[in-house]
Amino acid sequence: MAENTVKKYVKEISHNIDVQVLPISIAAFITPEFTIEHLPLMKTKDYDMILLPGSVQGDVSIIEKKTGVPTFKGPTHAADIAVCFEEGVKLSKTLSATEVIKATIKKRATEKIESTNKNWERIYRKYGGLIIGSSKRAIPIGHHFPIPIIAEIVNAPIRSMEEITKLARYYESEGAGIIDVGMIATNHLPEKIPKIIEAIRSSVNLPVSIDTLNEDEVIAAARSDIDLILSIDAGNMEKLADTCRDIPVVVLPSNIRKGKLPREAETRVKSLNFNLKKAKRLGYTKIIADPVLEPVFQPGLMKSLKAYNLFRMSDKTTPTLFGLGNVSELIDVDSVGVNGLLTAIAYEVDANLIFTPEYSNKTRKSVQELCIASQMMFLAKNNEKVPKDLGIDLLVLKEKRWIEQPKEEVDVNTISAHKASREPKYEPDSTGWFKIQINRDTKEIEALYHQYRDDRPKAIVTGCEATEIYQTIIRKKMIGKLDHAAYLGRELANAEIALRLDRSYVQDEKLF
Repeated sequence: MAENTVKKYVKEISHNIDVQVLPISIAAFITPEFTIEHLPLMKTKDYDMILLPGSVQGDVSIIEKKTGVPTFKGPTHAADIAVCFEEGVKLSKTLSATEVIKATIKKRATEKIESTNKNWERIYRKYGGLIIGSSKRAIPIGHHFPIPIIAEIVNAPIRSMEEITKLARYYESEGAGIIDVGMIATNHLPEKIPKIIEAIRSSVNLPVSIDTLNEDEVIAAARSDIDLILSIDAGNMEKLADTCRDIPVVVLPSNIRKGKLPREAETRVKSLNFNLKKAKRLGYTKIIADPVLEPVFQPGLMKSLKAYNLFRMSDKTTPTLFGLGNVSELIDVDSVGVNGLLTAIAYEVDANLIFTPEYSNKTRKSVQELCIASQMMFLAKNNEKVPKDLGIDLLVLKEKRWIEQPKEEVDVNTISAHKASREPKYEPDSTGWFKIQINRDTKEIEALYHQYRDDRPKAIVTGCEATEIYQTIIRKKMIGKLDHAAYLGRELANAEIALRLDRSYVQDEKLF
């Protein structure tokens, strides 16, 4: 069935390749033994390699032993055949080339990131930068490191300690480099800060920052050995100098609390540079600049990006903070694309820290998305290439390659599907029924099995994929009607999509 597709893609390859068709309809049904038995007679000594479909089951070494020709598994999809002939690709006798290629590229990418993280002290000694945190929870920032993500626990003072520790662990598992204590601008609660910081440090091994301009809150955090302060400006830096001069601090332009953030990029950079010089005169030793990223249109993203660019042109060494929550939270576009592009821009303007909340539903998973994006852009920048084919990607809904079986043209009676003119009479499945739900903590789908006239479930079938759940249900003979099985398969598939994309899920009970 795949003959024409394979021949189409083989034409794109410069090598001399023959396509041999075996007497079987689907490639996945081919076995090495079947291949030996039915391989068309040919002068195998004239060939340098035999390539089988990646979907072939088993080890293809026996074909090589029989023919004397090196034999490997090609890709699962015909569209990827050309990749098998690229330099450096090592094909396997047991794994599909599709998996080998992905694994090889991903391994290279992962090794580069891991090497940088492992050897950060050596890189820091060579190139410099700034260290945030101390002891085992220290992380470096600078142009030779991937940009770490600061994950904000929004409105931390009004959350329970249990909720704060849960969020801290969640952000750590998503890849955050720093956990931020987000304070409330209109309600100052310095007395709560020590317990919040203690709760975070008892649950994760990451530096902790605080997001506030209130002097009392900053001082309370400093006394609890906070690792990073967001932020100081013209209105509070003098009062905080004695307490915070040896703590990494983010410096803002002008006096933000009095609404004096300059709108024009040139004026903003001038104001920021003035505050930076003043902070240095006051004795602050670990300074990070924040030109402030603003929302689209109101007041305008491009002006603030221009400020970032102008600042970096005027100052090549001072680290900068890129707070992109103002953009991602205030635009109704899926966060994965927004975060990917903004991270690329952060690297282009030589930013060194990215700050984000996950405040709204549409920005859930932003920390994870930004961590992946940061790794992508770090690799692309170091390899001097565009962020493509890196082994790491943020493709969630769309595909990189279009892979689809050719449409089969048939001359048979066509039946147009349509819903019944009226709802079919509901007849319960005597075997039982299922309630489908998602467990967000374990990241699993749960199918609660009930028998009729019994409110309590008899069993729970759990798994990450719809297939494994419905196959288990069938094996256990927990379902007895075809329409019920079709409904269950549809609902489990919907639950799996919701789980993978981190969307909400509500079971459709119309065919319950």
